[in-house]
Amino acid sequence: MTTNKRRRTSSKPVSYAEDDASENEFTDDDFESSSNGNSRSRVKVKQERKNNNNNKKKRDTRDDEFDDEQEFDDDDDFEEEETGKKVQNKKRKATNGTAAKKKATTKTKAKTKTKTTKSATTAKKKTQKRTTKASTVKKPPTLRKLKELDMADRLNAAMQAYLWWEAPTLKAGEQWLSMEHAGVCFADDYEPHGIKMKYDGQEVELSSAEEEAATFFAAVDPEGMHLGNPKTAPIFIKNFFEDFRNVVLSSKNRQLIKKFEKCDFGPIRDHLNEQKIVKKAITDDERKRNKLNRQQVMFQYGYAIVDGHIEKVGNYNMEPPGTFRGRGEHPKMGKLKQRVWPEQVALNLSDSVAVPRCTVRGHSWGEVRHDPNVQFLAAWKENINNQDKYMQLAAQSSFKGKSDRSKYSKAARLCGKIGDIRASYNKKLTSKDKADRQMGTAMWVIDRLALRVGGEKDTDEEADTVGCCSLRVEHLHFDPNNEGAGNMEIELEFLGKDSMLFKQTIDFSSELYNSNNGMGEQVYKNLKYFCKKKKDSDDVFDSLTPQLLNQHLKEIMVGLTAKVFRTYNASKTLQDELRKTEQKNSWKRLTIAEKVVEYNAANREVAILCNHQKSVSKAQETSLGNISEKLNTLKKQRTILRDTLKKLKKMGKDDKVKFVCGCHLYNFFFIFLTWN
Repeated sequence: MTTNKRRRTSSKPVSYAEDDASENEFTDDDFESSSNGNSRSRVKVKQERKNNNNNKKKRDTRDDEFDDEQEFDDDDDFEEEETGKKVQNKKRKATNGTAAKKKATTKTKAKTKTKTTKSATTAKKKTQKRTTKASTVKKPPTLRKLKELDMADRLNAAMQAYLWWEAPTLKAGEQWLSMEHAGVCFADDYEPHGIKMKYDGQEVELSSAEEEAATFFAAVDPEGMHLGNPKTAPIFIKNFFEDFRNVVLSSKNRQLIKKFEKCDFGPIRDHLNEQKIVKKAITDDERKRNKLNRQQVMFQYGYAIVDGHIEKVGNYNMEPPGTFRGRGEHPKMGKLKQRVWPEQVALNLSDSVAVPRCTVRGHSWGEVRHDPNVQFLAAWKENINNQDKYMQLAAQSSFKGKSDRSKYSKAARLCGKIGDIRASYNKKLTSKDKADRQMGTAMWVIDRLALRVGGEKDTDEEADTVGCCSLRVEHLHFDPNNEGAGNMEIELEFLGKDSMLFKQTIDFSSELYNSNNGMGEQVYKNLKYFCKKKKDSDDVFDSLTPQLLNQHLKEIMVGLTAKVFRTYNASKTLQDELRKTEQKNSWKRLTIAEKVVEYNAANREVAILCNHQKSVSKAQETSLGNISEKLNTLKKQRTILRDTLKKLKKMGKDDKVKFVCGCHLYNFFFIFLTWN
């Protein structure tokens, strides 16, 4: 901001107030001269005075600005000093006034700010309270959408809606009044892949049937449970090669292919492994398409209408051709299962319904039956054992429910007579007649150990499975741990039903088999007596047959079999185990998942009693083999330590020290060699 500074030319100070007065004051002479000479009116004079006063105010404000910037000496004019002091006093008052105004405005602003902040915080608190109240207020439950059921779910719901136990009872022997189904779904025809097998290093031309049989063998895992097991591999290879040469191969190839050792199925096996990888790498659309195709087949063949309600079919797919695997060391494993054609199938359905159309071109059903006294929907014969195979309803069907009801009703009737039955066979345990003693012992084994009856089987046609009546001396191992006199343990080891291994060590002197007149020790003596002076291949119960045992069971109670004993003991064991857990104080606090765990634990005891077990995988088999080897090594070491203990008891002090040192060295080298 620029200021106009004035220079003083005279020593006398200039009085701006006097100049202003001289400029603004008008005398009467001036008025007269103006009225006479210039002829101005009074109005104009008043206007000029106003203008002069305004100019004077402007000059004062300009001089105040000038005095703020210009410093004056005290020796100058006194009047000017007084005017400066007045101006300064005015200035101070003005500044004080502006400062006061500023303070007042700041105070008002601060007050307004505090008021606004207080109002904002209170508003926030109110909104928070409202939100908390709104959150605490329970919202009305949102209605969930109903689940959209697909066709399979609707069919399952329809099957569950049928209460078969409330249906009217049929005549004796009748299974159904009306039955309708779509028949059997046959496997697709074989599509040749063109990969050739090799014989003695050279490729062999194969027909479609020959290539199919070679592909069956190539599909078997060379390290699996059949070809990877040294016991079963020779049986499997021998049976396959016999059928491959005599049934499948043409006369030309039969003259060429004579030894299995020269056959190479490697190219076909490699092709199959590549196809597995390709199938795994399919897209999601192809996977969905395959699933839809399987569902369409299930909807067409997987349901039947029995007595006006829907039932699910268990095995509607015909068994495809391939190599027979069997269970355990089956003597016919490896043989070729032939393709089943519609002419071999007999359908069973009502005479009032339409016969299902045969889907295989150029073929028709072999027979159509209308037999309501049987449960099967279709029947045929397979070529391996020449046995009848059936297509039946699923496990959750009304047929299975009715059979289970009759089974458990027999077990309930046995519950009322079990005391008399046990008292009857306990008397026979001490009989002088050998046949009665064997009958009583067999009854005790069936009741207490839950063994099946068993029967004679042709080991050339079936697997060597064993029951109570077919036990041989080789299946019983007395005192398996070599604990000496007084031991009453027997290790039972044999193949049961479906070639499942039964291997249990039973202590007949335990309280489990002797409490409540259990007579476990007497059974041990009888078994030892029955096995005395016999070969390993001889029967333990040589004077007892399955027919005699079953006849005796029917005499005790109508419909009583060894299976009823198993059902009764399994149900009783499950009931007792569940009752133990229910009597605990913590039972009421258990969740549903924890109760399921308790139920599974009780069911596990039933599985142990009935020898229900899963098949052992290859990895488990190898690990169990290693553990058994280590266990045998420890048993050998235990026998050595027992011998050394007996020798130490007979020796003196000096001989003991020498002997102990020698035994330590011997045991060290023995352990080192056995474990390495």
